Amino acid sequence: MLLQYTNTALNILFPLILFPYMTRTLGPQGYGVIGYYESLMLVVNVWAAFGVNYFGLRLLSKSAVGDANHANTVLHLLFINGFMAFTGTVCYLLYIISKPVQIGSPGITLLYAYIMLVYMFHADWYFQSQEKFRFLLNRTFVLRLFVLVSAIIFVRKPEHLIYYIMVSAVNYTLIAASTWWNLRSLLPYWKWDIELFKKLIRSLWPFALLGVLSSFYFSLDTIILARTGKVADLGHYTVAAKIVRLGLNVFIGASIVFFVKLFRSAVDRKLQEDSMLMTMHLSIPIGALLFAFANPVIRFVSGVHYLPATDILRIFSLLWVVVPLHDFFTIQVLMVHHREKLLVRLYAIASLVSLFLNIILIPLWFTQGAAIAMLVTEVVVLVVAVIYSRDYFRLNSSMVIDFLSCLTAFPIAWLGFSLAENISQNALVQLTVGLTVSCLAYAIVQVLIFSNDFWSRMWQALRAKWLRTV
Repeated sequence: MLLQYTNTALNILFPLILFPYMTRTLGPQGYGVIGYYESLMLVVNVWAAFGVNYFGLRLLSKSAVGDANHANTVLHLLFINGFMAFTGTVCYLLYIISKPVQIGSPGITLLYAYIMLVYMFHADWYFQSQEKFRFLLNRTFVLRLFVLVSAIIFVRKPEHLIYYIMVSAVNYTLIAASTWWNLRSLLPYWKWDIELFKKLIRSLWPFALLGVLSSFYFSLDTIILARTGKVADLGHYTVAAKIVRLGLNVFIGASIVFFVKLFRSAVDRKLQEDSMLMTMHLSIPIGALLFAFANPVIRFVSGVHYLPATDILRIFSLLWVVVPLHDFFTIQVLMVHHREKLLVRLYAIASLVSLFLNIILIPLWFTQGAAIAMLVTEVVVLVVAVIYSRDYFRLNSSMVIDFLSCLTAFPIAWLGFSLAENISQNALVQLTVGLTVSCLAYAIVQVLIFSNDFWSRMWQALRAKWLRTV
């Protein structure tokens, strides 16, 4: 778990370093272009994945890949990824051609098409199922460093946007090459098997539909906003969304670790409870801090040109309360109990809700309307997921008390921001003072007032680990 958390942290740390530089260098116009193409890429990539990420984890987590049948199954899954990536890229190009308002040059469009083709060959699902987290960690570190250094060297002004996308294309090419190099021992076992192919397609389609629907409602806001042609406003929206979503990837990474562990044996209720508590005690305080410190975060990360994103970030910060929790119920409860078809219906409902809300709210409040639509849609997903999880996982009174105690982070963070604002108007000073005071006050409240058992157990575990190391 430590290796996977570190891998996930690197996937966040390097973008956090690069993100301020790119937003300031490219400006709202340039970053609006990136936001548009990345939203389309998300939909195509999830289609290309065709559910292999979760199905492959579930199929291979029981044992190591050690025989010809297993190896051929892995190669057929990768073949399906490649075929679906091709069809998704064709649909993407047809959509771009038919779009009334063109955003980005033909060169940018073609580069993203190439990235969509090679992206799915990362095969993270295979390496995670075999618990090869060290390889993933090393690959992430080397290639993230490559992207960071290359972007700083070659991207110096807004006109260099194409250079940044070229660097991304090289990065994904190297990821695919490293995958095939590490899978070279499986290649001799390739044998086209039409029956195996059909069997895999039948098994994959619920996962595939689930992924497409979940990514569709997640990207619908940006795609609709882009049709207005207001690229600068789209840039503000993209920056606020990315600040929140970069951090949310930590919990997706954590869910993968628990997902693999839960499939290695009978579903462990205690493991699920610990995962639930960890999610609440980490995600809710982060959401509270982002909500309270939205203004200095925007000014420090991207500069005053992005201040219109402040209110959008406050709305998006509430996703920290909702998304990690619904990921827990959908991935670690419903999917673990093979309820993929139920999840397909859930995300179909979410897509319709998102479409309806975006059509209604974007003309009224534009980017803030899109943010509200996203938040409401995620709340609907959480509520429905909790209801359908009752047969497998029920919230007890202790968990509800923990959840309410975590919500105290919001008034504490707001008081911390008010104090920091009175001390200085400098964004860095406000963040340094305000976050320190807020975190210390929150820890005191949890330990001394609520006497929180989760915090006590975490402290004891860390202390025991430290003593063993010493």
